[in-house]
Amino acid sequence: MKDPCIVWYIASKLSPGVSLSRLEDRLLMQKIGYIVQEILGQKLGYRFSWYSYGPYSRALSRDLHSYEELCVSSYDKDDEMSLINILDRFTEIYVKAQMLCPSESMARILEIVASLHMLSANTYPPSTDPVGDLARIKPYISRTCAEQIFSMLREIGVIKTIEKGVSSDSA
Repeated sequence: MKDPCIVWYIASKLSPGVSLSRLEDRLLMQKIGYIVQEILGQKLGYRFSWYSYGPYSRALSRDLHSYEELCVSSYDKDDEMSLINILDRFTEIYVKAQMLCPSESMARILEIVASLHMLSANTYPPSTDPVGDLARIKPYISRTCAEQIFSMLREIGVIKTIEKGVSSDSA
């Protein structure tokens, strides 16, 4: 079962006033969906593929629009421990990445995190140089920032060390 409301919940906690009318907020919500599902292991029921700004799900985009009113009203409370746990785990990754690249926006930081993970773990064959590939594909992203975030993601076990051209995630 697909659940766009978890994405709405996290987005509204991290960025109050989040709106689908703004491109940066739509990008933010796509990256939240990817990170929650593919890194944190909370199966939301979406398939992500590579798009202009990294991982993207057409079905998530559709559901975010279709269920906006329902989601915003249903996750107005902080009493669900599972949601709080997901939010805490998500925030931990985001804060560590943001501290490494403080001048970048939240959406850009999450784009880097999600893109590095997808290149490392969810492409076939997995990239043997995710930072180099990301810098080539997205020249507007600081290579130094991407290198620092990649190292952090490896340190916390989100991305496994690449050996002999193979990498995997720890979800």
